[in-house]
Amino acid sequence: MSETPFLDKYTENLTEKISKKLEAFEVIGRDLEIKAVLNGLTRIRKNNPILVGDAGVGKTAIVEGLTVRIVKQEVPLFLKDVVVRNLELSSLLSEEDGGFVFKFKNIIKELKAYKQKNLLFIDEIHTIMGAGRSQGAIDAANIIKPVLARGEIQLIGATTADEFHNYIEEDEAMERRFQKIVVNEPTIAQAIEIVGAVAKQDEKIHGVKIKPSAVRAAVNLSVRYIPELYLPDKALDLIDIAGAEAVIDGKKTITEREIAGVIQRKKGISLSVILKDDNKRLDHVQEILEKRVKGQSRAVKDVTHAIQIARAGMQNENRPLASFLFLGTTGVGKTELAKALAEVMFDDEHAMIRLDMSEYSQEGSSERLLGTRKNKGFLTEAVKMKPYSIVLFDEIEKGNREVHDLLLQILDDGRLTDGRGRLISFKNTIIIMTTNSGAEMIKNNAEIMGTELSERDQMQFLQRITNALTRDFRPEFLNRIGDKIIFNMLDKETIREIAVKNIEILQERMKKQKAYLLYDDKLLDYLVDNGSDKSNGARPIEQFITKNLTAEVSKILLEHRGGEEALFITVQVNGEAPSLTEALERRTLVFSVESEPLK
Repeated sequence: MSETPFLDKYTENLTEKISKKLEAFEVIGRDLEIKAVLNGLTRIRKNNPILVGDAGVGKTAIVEGLTVRIVKQEVPLFLKDVVVRNLELSSLLSEEDGGFVFKFKNIIKELKAYKQKNLLFIDEIHTIMGAGRSQGAIDAANIIKPVLARGEIQLIGATTADEFHNYIEEDEAMERRFQKIVVNEPTIAQAIEIVGAVAKQDEKIHGVKIKPSAVRAAVNLSVRYIPELYLPDKALDLIDIAGAEAVIDGKKTITEREIAGVIQRKKGISLSVILKDDNKRLDHVQEILEKRVKGQSRAVKDVTHAIQIARAGMQNENRPLASFLFLGTTGVGKTELAKALAEVMFDDEHAMIRLDMSEYSQEGSSERLLGTRKNKGFLTEAVKMKPYSIVLFDEIEKGNREVHDLLLQILDDGRLTDGRGRLISFKNTIIIMTTNSGAEMIKNNAEIMGTELSERDQMQFLQRITNALTRDFRPEFLNRIGDKIIFNMLDKETIREIAVKNIEILQERMKKQKAYLLYDDKLLDYLVDNGSDKSNGARPIEQFITKNLTAEVSKILLEHRGGEEALFITVQVNGEAPSLTEALERRTLVFSVESEPLK
């Protein structure tokens, strides 16, 4: 008869399972974590390690790697004959053998009696808090606490950071029993090594060849397109799904394309977008930005140079890809350039995390951005979910000094630690700060010098503005910013270009409804004359177009809704432009509609 019937029946013998196929359970890239677990088990006090990390980062794999070392006798003497047992608490829930509490008590009893021979592993260990309480006055946590305190059993637990905070830390007596070992998500380089090793095993099982490019794609593409999950698990899933599909389709080789195909089906993203070569896209970055942002060729050129440096790998790898301070009056294209950059860099103008700093002007604002043990931080959680993005701090001068200190850390180290102790990387982000500080200087300089300055005059003016910025920002903060970029005041010619761009956007929307807008230069003259305001940049012209053009076109479309004809809406300007001495605008817009049967 067995000496440990409850352990035998209700736990999985990991040592026996792993000893049959050692090579399948070898762990790559987790030597430090395994060493930390061994260290914890060897301690006199707090000798029960608890692995804390996000789902999929490899907590169970670390325990399996430790078991491999025990089987190979590559551990301290007191562990060489230990059997590692895995307990699933759900296996105790049936009424068989006396119910949960009775079975759990007997498992603990057997572990105490044979401590030198058994090491217990409980995944999702936070579930012991309150487990079994419905069957009696005591729960699993209170059964296990005394024996842990006296060192009568040894176990390894595993849980996520959120569940550790929400359950284990809430019970200080329970928390004191454990030595916390944080298991961070592996780096991309580590993940490629891990996934490459597992891929070799998958090749044997699926009978396919998994190319190194597929391994790299599984890691890199999962980081970009599946940010809600964690390495290495999410990359291994892609390899596994691609392998299964290859078997079904009779393919012999898995390449980057097969991995991208899995993401396409999972996320609904175009294959061409997933496989788009960064270098080819960025060949025309300046041209693309100038198409969207009018009248700011110098700003666009400076941004382009910084992005090319980053994409060539010449930037500091421990910092964000690039960082900018955009200076200028309102409505000159600062936010538009940020959106355009998001589209160029990350295929989507919405790949942008935008923070209005007027909302973070009070003391304690940093806590809202970082989060606490109970609440997730707005900034850290957003970057965790969108690691490839523009992070836009609008009107940075309005942010509290605490916020500037956080930014200093981001610009210096490329990372933040959130309120739950997790490291959040900003290394794949572009940091953009906008400010109205210095706007008056820019306006005055434009009135005196114009907008077309020589390189020398521009550098001297930038230095004057930087000196003035020290009224709102500390020098060490300003010195960490990669590029300070001055945006020009908009002249009438630029505002005309912006008007054309807005009309083109309206025309594109109309085409979807089989409607077409016809106009001439008189309309542009009318819009520019009435929508120009140097102090507010492009905003007045955009608002004027919305009110006087878009609104009228929308009214016409609603009146003709449901028709089976193409609509041609012509806009004409009646009347003459006022002279320089006249203030009253006498011109009016007249809309006419013609229709043709759809072909």
